[in-house]
Amino acid sequence: MTAAGANPVIDQSMEKLREIEDKIRELFDKVNDVMSWVPDILSDLIEPVRRGMNALNGKLTEFWDSIIRFINDKGDPAKLRQVAAEWSDRIGKSTGDVAGSVSLDKLKTNIEWSGRAAETYKATVPAQIAGLNSLKDLGLQIRNSLVNLANGLDSFWTQIYGTFAALAIAAVVAVLSAISVVGIPAAVAILVGMIGAGIASIFTTISAVDSLTNSIRVEQTAIQDKVDSLGVTWPRTNTESMSHSTDWKRQT
Repeated sequence: MTAAGANPVIDQSMEKLREIEDKIRELFDKVNDVMSWVPDILSDLIEPVRRGMNALNGKLTEFWDSIIRFINDKGDPAKLRQVAAEWSDRIGKSTGDVAGSVSLDKLKTNIEWSGRAAETYKATVPAQIAGLNSLKDLGLQIRNSLVNLANGLDSFWTQIYGTFAALAIAAVVAVLSAISVVGIPAAVAILVGMIGAGIASIFTTISAVDSLTNSIRVEQTAIQDKVDSLGVTWPRTNTESMSHSTDWKRQT
Protein backbone atom coordinates (compact mmCIF):
# COMPACT_ATOMS: atom_id res chain seq x y z
CA MET A 1 0.00 0.00 0.00
CA THR A 2 1.02 3.57 -0.56
CA ALA A 3 1.64 5.78 2.45
CA ALA A 4 -0.24 9.07 2.54
CA GLY A 5 1.70 11.80 0.82
CA ALA A 6 4.17 9.34 -0.72
CA ASN A 7 2.94 9.96 -4.26
CA PRO A 8 1.15 13.21 -5.20
CA VAL A 9 -0.72 11.86 -8.22
CA ILE A 10 -2.16 8.98 -6.19
CA ASP A 11 -3.22 11.40 -3.44
CA GLN A 12 -4.80 13.69 -6.04
CA SER A 13 -6.63 10.75 -7.61
CA MET A 14 -8.06 9.72 -4.25
CA GLU A 15 -9.17 13.30 -3.63
CA LYS A 16 -10.95 13.37 -7.00
CA LEU A 17 -12.62 10.08 -6.21
CA ARG A 18 -13.94 11.50 -2.93
CA GLU A 19 -15.18 14.52 -4.86
CA ILE A 20 -17.04 12.23 -7.26
CA GLU A 21 -18.62 10.38 -4.34
CA ASP A 22 -19.69 13.65 -2.71
CA LYS A 23 -21.20 15.06 -5.91
CA ILE A 24 -23.05 11.84 -6.75
CA ARG A 25 -24.50 11.80 -3.25
CA GLU A 26 -25.46 15.47 -3.66
CA LEU A 27 -27.10 14.69 -6.99
CA PHE A 28 -29.23 11.91 -5.50
CA ASP A 29 -30.24 14.16 -2.62
CA LYS A 30 -31.13 16.96 -5.02
CA VAL A 31 -33.16 14.69 -7.29
CA ASN A 32 -35.05 13.26 -4.32
CA ASP A 33 -35.74 16.78 -3.12
CA VAL A 34 -37.07 17.89 -6.52
CA MET A 35 -39.12 14.72 -6.95
CA SER A 36 -40.73 15.17 -3.53
CA TRP A 37 -42.49 18.25 -4.90
CA VAL A 38 -43.89 16.53 -8.00
CA PRO A 39 -47.43 15.16 -7.61
CA ASP A 40 -48.22 11.64 -8.78
CA ILE A 41 -50.56 13.04 -11.41
CA LEU A 42 -47.46 14.19 -13.33
CA SER A 43 -46.18 10.62 -13.72
CA ASP A 44 -45.14 11.32 -17.30
CA LEU A 45 -42.47 13.63 -15.88
CA ILE A 46 -41.50 11.33 -13.03
CA GLU A 47 -40.95 8.17 -15.08
CA PRO A 48 -38.04 9.53 -17.23
CA VAL A 49 -36.31 10.66 -14.04
CA ARG A 50 -36.83 7.26 -12.42
CA ARG A 51 -35.42 5.45 -15.48
CA GLY A 52 -32.46 7.79 -15.60
CA MET A 53 -31.62 7.31 -11.93
CA ASN A 54 -31.89 3.53 -12.28
CA ALA A 55 -29.50 3.68 -15.22
CA LEU A 56 -27.17 5.86 -13.18
CA ASN A 57 -27.26 3.39 -10.30
CA GLY A 58 -26.34 0.54 -12.61
CA LYS A 59 -23.51 2.48 -14.22
CA LEU A 60 -22.17 3.54 -10.82
CA THR A 61 -22.06 -0.12 -9.75
CA GLU A 62 -19.96 -0.87 -12.84
CA PHE A 63 -17.71 2.06 -12.02
CA TRP A 64 -17.04 0.99 -8.42
CA ASP A 65 -16.43 -2.58 -9.57
CA SER A 66 -13.91 -1.36 -12.15
CA ILE A 67 -11.80 0.55 -9.63
CA ILE A 68 -11.96 -1.70 -6.57
CA ARG A 69 -8.91 -3.67 -7.69
CA PHE A 70 -6.46 -0.77 -7.64
CA ILE A 71 -8.15 1.32 -4.96
CA ASN A 72 -7.45 -1.43 -2.43
CA ASP A 73 -3.89 -1.96 -3.68
CA LYS A 74 -2.53 1.29 -5.05
CA GLY A 75 1.10 0.28 -5.40
CA ASP A 76 4.04 2.39 -4.22
CA PRO A 77 6.28 3.87 -6.94
CA ALA A 78 8.41 5.70 -4.35
CA LYS A 79 9.15 2.46 -2.49
CA LEU A 80 10.00 0.70 -5.74
CA ARG A 81 12.50 3.43 -6.59
CA GLN A 82 13.99 3.22 -3.09
CA VAL A 83 14.52 -0.53 -3.39
CA ALA A 84 15.88 -0.06 -6.93
CA ALA A 85 18.45 2.42 -5.63
CA GLU A 86 19.48 -0.03 -2.91
CA TRP A 87 20.04 -2.77 -5.48
CA SER A 88 22.13 -0.37 -7.52
CA ASP A 89 24.19 1.03 -4.65
CA ARG A 90 24.52 -1.93 -2.29
CA ILE A 91 24.78 -4.71 -4.88
CA GLY A 92 25.63 -3.29 -8.28
CA LYS A 93 28.13 -0.60 -7.27
CA SER A 94 29.61 -2.49 -4.31
CA THR A 95 30.32 -5.69 -6.21
CA GLY A 96 31.63 -3.67 -9.16
CA ASP A 97 34.05 -1.88 -6.84
CA VAL A 98 35.21 -5.16 -5.34
CA ALA A 99 35.69 -6.71 -8.78
CA GLY A 100 37.80 -3.76 -9.82
CA SER A 101 39.95 -3.87 -6.69
CA VAL A 102 40.83 -7.59 -6.99
CA SER A 103 41.59 -7.67 -10.71
CA LEU A 104 45.00 -9.08 -11.55
CA ASP A 105 46.42 -5.74 -12.60
CA LYS A 106 45.53 -4.29 -9.18
CA LEU A 107 47.13 -7.05 -7.09
CA LYS A 108 50.81 -7.33 -6.14
CA THR A 109 50.66 -11.12 -6.09
CA ASN A 110 51.82 -11.52 -9.68
CA ILE A 111 54.52 -8.91 -9.25
CA GLU A 112 56.07 -10.05 -5.97
CA TRP A 113 55.53 -13.84 -6.26
CA SER A 114 55.94 -16.59 -8.81
CA GLY A 115 55.67 -20.36 -8.78
CA ARG A 116 52.77 -22.79 -8.40
CA ALA A 117 51.00 -20.69 -5.76
CA ALA A 118 51.06 -17.51 -7.81
CA GLU A 119 49.88 -19.36 -10.92
CA THR A 120 47.07 -21.03 -8.99
CA TYR A 121 45.96 -17.73 -7.56
CA LYS A 122 46.17 -16.11 -10.99
CA ALA A 123 43.93 -18.86 -12.42
CA THR A 124 41.28 -18.36 -9.71
CA VAL A 125 40.96 -14.57 -9.74
CA PRO A 126 39.31 -14.24 -13.20
CA ALA A 127 36.52 -16.63 -12.19
CA GLN A 128 35.94 -14.68 -9.00
CA ILE A 129 35.88 -11.40 -10.90
CA ALA A 130 33.44 -12.88 -13.40
CA GLY A 131 31.17 -13.88 -10.52
CA LEU A 132 31.34 -10.41 -9.01
CA ASN A 133 30.62 -8.76 -12.35
CA SER A 134 27.66 -11.07 -12.84
CA LEU A 135 26.29 -9.98 -9.46
CA LYS A 136 26.86 -6.35 -10.46
CA ASP A 137 24.95 -6.85 -13.72
CA LEU A 138 22.11 -8.59 -11.91
CA GLY A 139 21.87 -5.75 -9.39
CA LEU A 140 21.63 -3.21 -12.20
CA GLN A 141 19.08 -5.29 -14.09
CA ILE A 142 16.90 -5.57 -10.99
CA ARG A 143 17.23 -1.80 -10.47
CA ASN A 144 16.15 -1.08 -14.05
CA SER A 145 13.24 -3.51 -13.79
CA LEU A 146 11.97 -1.90 -10.60
CA VAL A 147 12.37 1.63 -12.00
CA ASN A 148 10.42 0.64 -15.12
CA LEU A 149 7.65 -0.70 -12.92
CA ALA A 150 7.61 2.50 -10.84
CA ASN A 151 7.41 4.62 -14.00
CA GLY A 152 4.57 2.45 -15.25
CA LEU A 153 2.65 2.95 -12.00
CA ASP A 154 3.18 6.71 -12.23
CA SER A 155 1.81 6.68 -15.77
CA PHE A 156 -1.13 4.52 -14.68
CA TRP A 157 -2.13 6.88 -11.89
CA THR A 158 -1.68 9.95 -14.08
CA GLN A 159 -4.21 8.51 -16.53
CA ILE A 160 -6.54 7.46 -13.73
CA TYR A 161 -6.40 10.98 -12.32
CA GLY A 162 -7.40 12.38 -15.72
CA THR A 163 -10.37 10.02 -15.84
CA PHE A 164 -11.48 10.89 -12.30
CA ALA A 165 -11.09 14.62 -12.98
CA ALA A 166 -13.35 14.41 -16.04
CA LEU A 167 -15.98 12.46 -14.07
CA ALA A 168 -15.84 14.96 -11.22
CA ILE A 169 -16.57 17.79 -13.64
CA ALA A 170 -19.46 15.83 -15.18
CA ALA A 171 -20.89 15.18 -11.71
CA VAL A 172 -20.72 18.89 -10.85
CA VAL A 173 -22.51 19.78 -14.11
CA ALA A 174 -25.20 17.16 -13.38
CA VAL A 175 -25.81 18.62 -9.90
CA LEU A 176 -26.09 22.14 -11.30
CA SER A 177 -28.47 20.96 -14.04
CA ALA A 178 -30.75 19.02 -11.70
CA ILE A 179 -32.74 22.08 -10.67
CA SER A 180 -36.00 20.95 -12.20
CA VAL A 181 -37.78 17.72 -12.98
CA VAL A 182 -37.52 18.57 -16.66
CA GLY A 183 -33.73 19.08 -16.60
CA ILE A 184 -32.87 16.04 -14.54
CA PRO A 185 -33.17 13.33 -17.27
CA ALA A 186 -30.81 15.14 -19.64
CA ALA A 187 -28.29 15.85 -16.86
CA VAL A 188 -28.36 12.25 -15.66
CA ALA A 189 -28.08 10.89 -19.22
CA ILE A 190 -24.95 12.97 -19.80
CA LEU A 191 -23.45 11.75 -16.52
CA VAL A 192 -24.27 8.12 -17.35
CA GLY A 193 -22.50 8.54 -20.68
CA MET A 194 -19.47 10.11 -19.03
CA ILE A 195 -19.26 7.31 -16.47
CA GLY A 196 -19.46 4.74 -19.27
CA ALA A 197 -16.61 6.47 -21.09
CA GLY A 198 -14.67 6.64 -17.82
CA ILE A 199 -15.10 2.90 -17.24
CA ALA A 200 -13.81 2.19 -20.75
CA SER A 201 -10.80 4.43 -20.10
CA ILE A 202 -10.12 2.69 -16.78
CA PHE A 203 -10.14 -0.75 -18.39
CA THR A 204 -7.78 0.47 -21.11
CA THR A 205 -5.44 1.88 -18.47
CA ILE A 206 -5.59 -1.35 -16.45
CA SER A 207 -4.83 -3.35 -19.58
CA ALA A 208 -1.75 -1.22 -20.22
CA VAL A 209 -0.38 -1.70 -16.70
CA ASP A 210 -1.18 -5.43 -16.87
CA SER A 211 0.96 -5.63 -20.02
CA LEU A 212 3.75 -3.84 -18.19
CA THR A 213 3.60 -6.12 -15.15
CA ASN A 214 3.65 -9.16 -17.44
CA SER A 215 6.80 -7.80 -19.08
CA ILE A 216 8.34 -7.16 -15.66
CA ARG A 217 7.43 -10.70 -14.63
CA VAL A 218 9.28 -12.06 -17.67
CA GLU A 219 12.28 -9.87 -16.78
CA GLN A 220 12.27 -11.13 -13.20
CA THR A 221 12.12 -14.74 -14.39
CA ALA A 222 15.12 -14.14 -16.65
CA ILE A 223 16.98 -12.55 -13.75
CA GLN A 224 16.16 -15.52 -11.53
CA ASP A 225 17.52 -17.85 -14.20
CA LYS A 226 20.77 -15.86 -14.18
CA VAL A 227 20.91 -16.06 -10.40
CA ASP A 228 20.46 -19.82 -10.58
CA SER A 229 23.21 -20.09 -13.18
CA LEU A 230 25.67 -18.47 -10.78
CA GLY A 231 25.58 -21.61 -8.69
CA VAL A 232 25.90 -21.93 -4.94
CA THR A 233 29.67 -22.11 -4.56
CA TRP A 234 32.34 -19.44 -4.85
CA PRO A 235 35.40 -20.17 -7.02
CA ARG A 236 38.06 -21.19 -4.54
CA THR A 237 41.81 -21.29 -4.82
CA ASN A 238 43.37 -24.74 -4.88
CA THR A 239 45.18 -24.53 -1.55
CA GLU A 240 47.05 -27.79 -2.21
CA SER A 241 49.15 -25.86 -4.69
CA MET A 242 49.94 -23.23 -2.09
CA SER A 243 50.64 -25.25 1.06
CA HIS A 244 54.35 -25.93 0.61
CA SER A 245 57.12 -23.42 0.88
CA THR A 246 58.41 -24.44 -2.54
CA ASP A 247 55.10 -23.33 -4.07
CA TRP A 248 56.04 -19.72 -3.33
CA LYS A 249 58.92 -17.99 -4.97
CA ARG A 250 59.81 -14.40 -4.28
CA GLN A 251 60.34 -12.34 -7.41
CA THR A 252 63.78 -10.85 -7.56
